[in-house]
Amino acid sequence: MPFDGTDIYQLASSLGLPDLAQAARGAGVMSVLEISAYYAERRVRHSVARVFEHQLGEIELQVAYEGVRLETAPRISLDDARMEKVNVVLLAVKFRALRHQPHLSYDERSLWLIRQAAGSYMHGVMVAPDRPEPPYSTIVNAIDDWLPEAIREVPLR
Repeated sequence: MPFDGTDIYQLASSLGLPDLAQAARGAGVMSVLEISAYYAERRVRHSVARVFEHQLGEIELQVAYEGVRLETAPRISLDDARMEKVNVVLLAVKFRALRHQPHLSYDERSLWLIRQAAGSYMHGVMVAPDRPEPPYSTIVNAIDDWLPEAIREVPLR
């Protein structure tokens, strides 16, 4: 079967999260950055992290993990300086114009789908975080450095 990334696109809904566009249109929400982590080696749980930037300046991180059922995924407050650094990187690499990293396949150890949504705007890029290739490696490094909670690997038990 040719690679189309369908599994990673459906990950958020399979974890019970609302549609990203709907989340971005929530009351007081300016934008949402979503990082879906899909692991081919089934030693860790798939996850979806969402960073909500609110109009009043509050920034919250919400992470849902495959197989961990909570009524609602908890939200953790983030320092706006960290999110600003991530946003600077996304702007510098022209995230809104990027396409998926070339030559991706289901053979990758892990895949990340990084999507941004605000109002009616939504754009996403799929990357292989274990295969450094600029400008995708720049995005991966920014998430590793400033949003490590968003990509924490939780082992299957």
